[in-house]
Amino acid sequence: MLNQIMETLTPRRMMTVGNLALHFDVEPEVLHPRLQELACDGRVRYAQSRCSGECSTCSTCSSSGSGEPVAEPEPAVDPTAIVISLEIRPSDD
Repeated sequence: MLNQIMETLTPRRMMTVGNLALHFDVEPEVLHPRLQELACDGRVRYAQSRCSGECSTCSTCSSSGSGEPVAEPEPAVDPTAIVISLEIRPSDD
C-alpha cells in the first residue's frame, strides 16, 4: 500500500490525511501507520493546516465558532493534517 499512497500523492504534491483516506476508502487511523512509515523513510512529511476557528463549520475543530471548547475528544489522527510528497514526479519526455 505504500507505493499506492505515493502514486496517489506524488502527482498532487500534497493532500490532507482525510482526503487521502477517502481516496482509499479507509479511516484516517488505518492510513496513519503507513504515512508514519513513509515519513520515517523520508518520502513524505507532515504540515499542519491552519484553521482560523472563525467559520464554525469544521467538524475537526476543538472550539466552536463562538470560541467555546467542544466537549468531543480530539481524534487520534488529525484528518486535516497535510501530507506532502517529497518525491519528484518523473517528467514526460
